[in-house]
Amino acid sequence: MYSKLVDLIQDHSEQLSHRAVKELLSRKETRSYAKLQEKEVYRRAYEVYNNLGSWLSKDTPKDELREHYLLLGKRRFEEGIPLQEVVMALMLIKKFLWLYLLETHLFNSTFQIYQSLEMNNRVVLFFDRAIYFTAMGYDEAQSRARKEQEEPEQDPATKPAGIQA
Repeated sequence: MYSKLVDLIQDHSEQLSHRAVKELLSRKETRSYAKLQEKEVYRRAYEVYNNLGSWLSKDTPKDELREHYLLLGKRRFEEGIPLQEVVMALMLIKKFLWLYLLETHLFNSTFQIYQSLEMNNRVVLFFDRAIYFTAMGYDEAQSRARKEQEEPEQDPATKPAGIQA
């Protein structure tokens, strides 16, 4: 059942992405995404849905997920998208995933419901980690930008001896 759900998500990642994009571009909580081309917003949502199976796999190292979402947070900061909007985007992507799964009526037995709860726990954990690592990356980029603004660049000729760039 787990693999059936993952396959369903990946097989319908286009439809899921279109739903998420429509919501992302129309909500005030994610208004910065409207500055991007619709194609780009779609690509971002699609990437999450299409790769979800491998991210949920026990074989995928947590460090890989960490690095991916740290980088995502840094990129969103550089794009000027507020952190709360990035978090809301990930929450909406998760919301549309579960709405879609409920619409498909896959859960018609107690065993299937149990398996869907297990899947739900893994998906929730994935999105919790993705949000956490995204926020970490965003914070790192924001701190670096603040530090760069506070430190005036010194001409190499005027730097004290022994300090190299």
